[in-house]
Amino acid sequence: MEIPFEILIFKTDIKTEAHKHSIGLVLDAVADIRRWTVDCEDCDCVLRIETTQLISTQIQELVSNAGFICEELTH
Repeated sequence: MEIPFEILIFKTDIKTEAHKHSIGLVLDAVADIRRWTVDCEDCDCVLRIETTQLISTQIQELVSNAGFICEELTH
């Protein structure tokens, strides 16, 4: 049985492949993050997180602690 997940979406300043690699080291280490992507082509550098447990403030803290700006985008 697959565990349900939530999709959280954030505006960031993750703009380059080097930035993606850097934040990937942080996000990949979190077991509750099922999948993540960053759209560097979008003007908001959108970070999309699929998570089974985490809430937006936890993601914002992880990304901010890694040195990036992170604001939740609401639908």
